Amino acid sequence: MQSPQTSISTTADWQAYQLRVSQLNDWRLSGKLGFRGPDNGGSASVNWQQRQEKFQLQLTGPFGAGSATLSGNQQNAEMLYQDKIYRQTPQKLATQLTGVPLPVNALSWWARGLPSPAETGVNNLVQGPTGVAASFEQAGWQLSFSNYRRKNGRNLPAKITGEFGEQSFKLIISSWSIPQL
Repeated sequence: MQSPQTSISTTADWQAYQLRVSQLNDWRLSGKLGFRGPDNGGSASVNWQQRQEKFQLQLTGPFGAGSATLSGNQQNAEMLYQDKIYRQTPQKLATQLTGVPLPVNALSWWARGLPSPAETGVNNLVQGPTGVAASFEQAGWQLSFSNYRRKNGRNLPAKITGEFGEQSFKLIISSWSIPQL
């Protein structure tokens, strides 16, 4: 059996995968998010619902009050945390909450094993045996994707790790919910 790091697929396989999964604009995932920065770290349970450009991200974990909800779109979001509402860009709110500049907009693409079209190009793409991404670099983050599972005719990763200098995250997806084809 080929290792997932071995690229035996073709550019056509990767392009077909990108096209099929990029059309997935309505989805929900549940799992666990771990994050680490130079001075702090933590983890939270995650429930993420994406509907076209709008998202709602519920994080439950050791954030003092125990939970936070971020909702909005790529430009503007609000966060309900400790009975207060904060408004800012999604990334600034995520940084405020975790202390790590998690790229929320890109993460909505990376969760599906895809590069974000809003970020700069992709470097060092390694494909898995079926045309999925095993790893790539984007926006300074080195990303790895594994444990792909088939859901409604699409292969979706169940584990995503990202590293950017002293900052890192790990998203373990326990379940995907997507509309039927």
